[in-house]
Amino acid sequence: MFKFLVLFSLTLLLLMLPQLSELFRWQANLVDQNQWWRIVTGSFTHTNLYHLGMNLVGYWLLAYLFHARYKRYAVETLILATAVGIGLLFTSTQNYYGLSGALHGLFAVYATREVMSGKRSSWLLLIGLGLKIAAENSGMMPISSASLIGARISTESHLIGSLVGLAIPFIQRSTRRLG
Repeated sequence: MFKFLVLFSLTLLLLMLPQLSELFRWQANLVDQNQWWRIVTGSFTHTNLYHLGMNLVGYWLLAYLFHARYKRYAVETLILATAVGIGLLFTSTQNYYGLSGALHGLFAVYATREVMSGKRSSWLLLIGLGLKIAAENSGMMPISSASLIGARISTESHLIGSLVGLAIPFIQRSTRRLG
């Protein structure tokens, strides 16, 4: 896992180069012009080093707190990044940077798996996530890190990532039963 996280972090750092960031960031008008790769790659671009650092700390913490296996973690990151990129097309969002939507999804995936395996205390994690999502999407929660990252916090991406993250363990369980 450590090697994967280092490689992932270095890749995201490389995407901070202005030419690469310009090519890969999520922009609704460019996706509409058939630049479909932006649906996936937008989650891997960031506005500044503070933004990148916050997201990578969260990514590393989730991997270690939930004892994630790197292949599954990588695949689920790609699934969630894609889901967020597609979901944002149905919002008024014009530009999106960052991993936070996928991070919310990963948190939901692993907390849901723990609940499904009988760990009752993980219900508190899901309740906390639900309260956070409700508060930030209702305007009850001030979004203080927006000035630090130099962009609007995409609460829509947090909601999309969380909902898809909640669904993933149930989909996996039902496909295992079919197979």
